[in-house]
Amino acid sequence: MAQAPSGMHGCVALGITGSISAHKAPDLTGQLVQAGVEVHVLMTPSGARLAAPAACAALSHHPVVTSLWSPEGSRLDELADRADLFAVVPATANTLARLAHGIADDPVSAFALLHPGPTLVAPAMTPQMWLHPATQANCQRLRDRGVLFIGPVPDPRSRGETGLGRLAPLDHILGAIHTQLAAIGLRADQGPRLRILVTAGPTREALDPVRFLSNHSSGRMGYAVAGVAAAAGHDVCLVSGPTALPTPLACRRIDVTSAAEMADAVRSEFPAADALIMAAAVADYRPRTPADHKLKKAPGPLTLELERTEDILATVAADRRPGQRVMGFAAETRDLLANARAKLESKRLDWVVANDVARPDIAFGSDANEVVVLSPDGEEHLPRMSKTDLAARLLAILTAAFPGPPAP
Repeated sequence: MAQAPSGMHGCVALGITGSISAHKAPDLTGQLVQAGVEVHVLMTPSGARLAAPAACAALSHHPVVTSLWSPEGSRLDELADRADLFAVVPATANTLARLAHGIADDPVSAFALLHPGPTLVAPAMTPQMWLHPATQANCQRLRDRGVLFIGPVPDPRSRGETGLGRLAPLDHILGAIHTQLAAIGLRADQGPRLRILVTAGPTREALDPVRFLSNHSSGRMGYAVAGVAAAAGHDVCLVSGPTALPTPLACRRIDVTSAAEMADAVRSEFPAADALIMAAAVADYRPRTPADHKLKKAPGPLTLELERTEDILATVAADRRPGQRVMGFAAETRDLLANARAKLESKRLDWVVANDVARPDIAFGSDANEVVVLSPDGEEHLPRMSKTDLAARLLAILTAAFPGPPAP
């Protein structure tokens, strides 16, 4: 069973349509409610035949809207004004066509025309239906209007096919909903729309064609920052080391492997950025001369000669133009504040986010974090919370440094 992140908040209108994946609707509803979200379920007639309306009503503690002629259906405009997010999970090819062309003859399609906020759809259908030119044209029309898509993913069980069509995993959908809700109050229409460069994940430094030096960074903190920033309407470029994480919605992603590749990508992207959030765990050292062939075992110890990698933060902070902001991270195992303060001052950063990775509850790979944000003006302790909620807090700190009208 998927597990929703704890500490979520907000109001979600959940649209259920007539895909076989609609049987997952009660699970999704229950996980959102358990996490603290107010959920109102809307169903198409076909969705109501597959998704157990009574179960969704019991789990959400609200009546399920299955007809525009019901008392609840007549008040969709009130729900549209209250909902922070409209999520259609699953979304069939038929529903995508209705949304694309403004047809409004069931609760889900009618609500789409009433809801002024963000809309997220998770398609689910056969690979043939997904790849049909009509479906692809409808999806492109919706993307052009700002609708967010999560999935579909490969479906190896569909008539021997391995093409896209299966509903995205529920944990990915829950994460995307959490990201959208975390961005409430950070929307770029309430302040400047920024160009934000984010780095995430580890780097790998080759020993030989088979082995490498790396670290335990999962990339989750940087991906959370990139996802929330994009959900808030900012223009986000994510430079990522090797991870297994899905690309956050509405982000442009550049994949790199080594510290040198990450330095090149950051140097290329930083001049056009308003801010850099350097959450990646970049290797400080690399083998001076990687072997051309796999190193074989031999008697006695193996000695490696290491050399320093480029200090990306120090380089870009020294070369930035007036008005650019730089936020660094300091993952420490001892002397947290002293080491973070030294990093802030030596690299002339605007902020350093310090976290104690020796603590198992907030170590690399965990879903939560607890940090101290240091700046030349002082420090602020942010208690343990999900990395998505922490990303929203960090973005609030950063965007407060950019008063003025939105960027063109």
